[in-house]
Amino acid sequence: MYDLKKADEIYQKKREENPNYDHELVMEWKKDMPNQFAQKMYEDEYGCHIFNKDMYEESTELFEWVDGKGTGIKWSIDDIVKLSNISFDTKEYTKFDYAYVVNMLWSDYCNVFTEPGYYLKMSKNYLEDPDYCGEASERAYHNAVKRIKYNP
Repeated sequence: MYDLKKADEIYQKKREENPNYDHELVMEWKKDMPNQFAQKMYEDEYGCHIFNKDMYEESTELFEWVDGKGTGIKWSIDDIVKLSNISFDTKEYTKFDYAYVVNMLWSDYCNVFTEPGYYLKMSKNYLEDPDYCGEASERAYHNAVKRIKYNP
């Protein structure tokens, strides 16, 4: 398809010709691809984490419980945080990441067991998995972004 090395050469030439090319390119990207631009800006600012309640709610409202008895979240963010005894200031993930995983696991395994404590422990392990290929603390974010993107 496109050659990255050649594209970089073109970019360098354009920068030599126009010192404002970087800014103009970003503004064109912002105009032509606003969703991708916004995602990149938020990731640069907050990292790959669910950073606010709006994003959390948009992604969790799409949960379908495997037992067919419900949709969306089972437990509120406040209840999950209170029961978790986790200090999120010291973690690589946010309370929204954690609550997302707790409710995601519930929606997928509510027909297996109903004890809330299991979901709290599993979610912590999910976000702190030492042998996960990549950043385990970012798993909730990537899952949420895919869920929002592919489930209109």
